[in-house]
Amino acid sequence: MTEVVAEKEINSVSAAEFFQQDAEFQELMLNLINIHVVSELYGADCFERSILRAPTPEMKQRMARTVMEEYGHHLRFRKLMEELGLDWQEYARKKGHLTTFDTPIDNWADQVVFMALVDRAAAHQFRHFTRSPYEPFRRAAQETLKEEYGHVGFGMDGVKELLATEEGRAQVEAAVRKWVPVGMQSFGGDKSKRNDLYRRWGIKQDTNENMRAAYYEQIRGFITQDWGIDLPQDFREIYAPDGSDQERAY
Repeated sequence: MTEVVAEKEINSVSAAEFFQQDAEFQELMLNLINIHVVSELYGADCFERSILRAPTPEMKQRMARTVMEEYGHHLRFRKLMEELGLDWQEYARKKGHLTTFDTPIDNWADQVVFMALVDRAAAHQFRHFTRSPYEPFRRAAQETLKEEYGHVGFGMDGVKELLATEEGRAQVEAAVRKWVPVGMQSFGGDKSKRNDLYRRWGIKQDTNENMRAAYYEQIRGFITQDWGIDLPQDFREIYAPDGSDQERAY
């Protein structure tokens, strides 16, 4: 993966210095913060339904903890809006949730495969956000990334249990076909102008196209080798990005 050096070199920015920054930088950071304020809340509501879907008390407990952390992510990013004196609800009304949540989670296999694959795609993005010039966002991303890795691990554990039976294996395979394209889409358009701006300001370090390719290489490795589910070598056989910006993607 080729990383891009930011064109705009700025020092670490505090909340007190935020409104002294270039208007473009402000807009980009508020867009990202708002995405997480809206989507972490919406996603937590979606995940909450899976507490009762979990097959054992132990899995119910882990799912409940995951839901609690998702609501915590919402509160964490909401605090970033509030410390800037902004009305998070007003901003939230202008922004829909990430498209990853347009596809419904219908059963337990859906839930654990979502965490193993789609939460993993989010972690790929958060690794960039932990290098953001805006210090409060960078700190929130670092804290959230640790928990996202935990959710990915939980999903992998849940998939492993399902793969132990023929019925569970069939459910996992169906969920993989459902969620791989969603994870791929979450990176946004290949020729995204917004991604160009994120890289210009050092908020991201690589293109959506490169991140998507690296993500697919990673998940294809364990899906084919460890899960025993075939995926084509070229991800374009599963998902073909149209190249445009996608307003409800990262």
